[in-house]
Amino acid sequence: MTLTLVSHTTPMPDVAQRTLPAAFARVLADTPDAPLLLADDGAYTYAEAHDRALRLAGGLRALGVAAGDRVVLMLDNGADAALAWFATGLTRVAEVPVNTAYKGEFLSHVVNDCGAEVAVIEQAYAARFAAVAGDLRHLRTVVVRGGKGAELRGRFRVVPFAELAACEPVVPEPTAPGDLLAISYTSGTTGRSKGVRVPHAQAFTYAHWDEHLLGPGTTTLVTLPMFHLSGQWFGLYQGLITGARCVVRPRFSASAFWDEVRTHDVTYTLLLGAMAQMLLSRPARPDDADTPLEIACVVPLPPDLDLFRRRFGVELATVFGMTEVGCPIVAPPGTVVAGGAGRERPGYRCKVVDENDVEVPPGVVGELVVRPEVPSTVMEGYHNLPEQTLHTFRNLWLHTGDAFSRDENGEFSFRDRIKDALRRRGENISSFEVESVVNGHPAVAESAVVAVPSALTEDDLKVVVVLQPGATLDPGELIEYLKPRMPYFTVPRYVEVLGELPKTPTQKVQKAVLRADGLSAGTWDREAHGVTVGRD
Repeated sequence: MTLTLVSHTTPMPDVAQRTLPAAFARVLADTPDAPLLLADDGAYTYAEAHDRALRLAGGLRALGVAAGDRVVLMLDNGADAALAWFATGLTRVAEVPVNTAYKGEFLSHVVNDCGAEVAVIEQAYAARFAAVAGDLRHLRTVVVRGGKGAELRGRFRVVPFAELAACEPVVPEPTAPGDLLAISYTSGTTGRSKGVRVPHAQAFTYAHWDEHLLGPGTTTLVTLPMFHLSGQWFGLYQGLITGARCVVRPRFSASAFWDEVRTHDVTYTLLLGAMAQMLLSRPARPDDADTPLEIACVVPLPPDLDLFRRRFGVELATVFGMTEVGCPIVAPPGTVVAGGAGRERPGYRCKVVDENDVEVPPGVVGELVVRPEVPSTVMEGYHNLPEQTLHTFRNLWLHTGDAFSRDENGEFSFRDRIKDALRRRGENISSFEVESVVNGHPAVAESAVVAVPSALTEDDLKVVVVLQPGATLDPGELIEYLKPRMPYFTVPRYVEVLGELPKTPTQKVQKAVLRADGLSAGTWDREAHGVTVGRD
């Protein structure tokens, strides 16, 4: 395929216009009848999606949801998930997107901490809510999509999703750029997951590139989950801002990916580094480069950029983004550098600092810190955590907790994670939360979870356990204990039993030592032993 890249220039609007209602108003004025959404559960033009979202918002209002309230959304990728988010964002209601793998304490913590009284969920997750119903302090009403929610009756008011869509539409609420769009929970480092308070302007700015390769008549493929900013903002919201069509699939499939690209005439998509590696690992085909796909934004970039470009006939872009800070570093097509993350984006100041917040010279590794030059384009703070918020914003810079370097030309490169968080298959994981569940096993006295390198980029998880006096533990039995108690992606691949954990004089676990130890002869690998962990 010969690339003929066409740039669709979409100037960044003034910050006052960086809201979901304003984004919809602009595209409705230009192309109301253009296709916006195509998914297994429906297809909608921009005008149809706007109308249906406002009907869903009318249904939420009938349940007592008002501007300024919060609504939990635990929905699978599809048109209804997109419309439910539009319904909240158009009426100044904050969505609380919940990872669809959450269960048990992971689930109850998020629902309690955000304080929402209404949740919109899939029938498939009703049993999980029922299992923690006694622990949920604020939730009163559950809207169920795709079923009757029989497990929840008698504990909550249960409403079918179809009833919301049948309500009279409301009008969009006047919305300011600093109004709360979402409370998005991201993994904790020394505690439970933290709720990031996201203003409207932050999400809009994340999703907007001055030089888009999306525009009217183009198509983006959304395979990443829409409870993450990658699927919702970089996929769906970017398409909406530019007037493109968004094809939403339930999940990524390496075997089906190129067929979907060809079938739907996809020109642009976002891939995690692990997804790109999966595509490269599949047997080569003569028509690998014969597709409509022009741009793949890959985060992080694959090690061999030229191999990916040549084989698939695709140009690459990349970004650095996180829930707290949005997207301050970008590398548009034609500017990517092997091992790089991009350059400072207009509207943000980025620098690499040492432990005293003093900027380090080019080539030296330190922590990436960010300062916005436009209001409401980074998080408002952590929900119910003022001390954590102050710590993150210390010295007037937002500290990312990620180790970077910067070269003489202004190219930033990601080096490592300073904070004690993990990332596996695109999911941020709190080691504290995983360790809390592991420590609940009767044979375990204490544990520590660390990252070990994965062949698919990012991390695999290793748990090191110390047993109770006189106890024995089969690693496979530990995995079976963990599977029903935690999301599938948090279940460690590796298990090692030690007599004690390495600690500092103040009794803090020295995880750097455990990471350096890596995989030893005493490390048990569940994949090598045929122990599988599925999505549910």
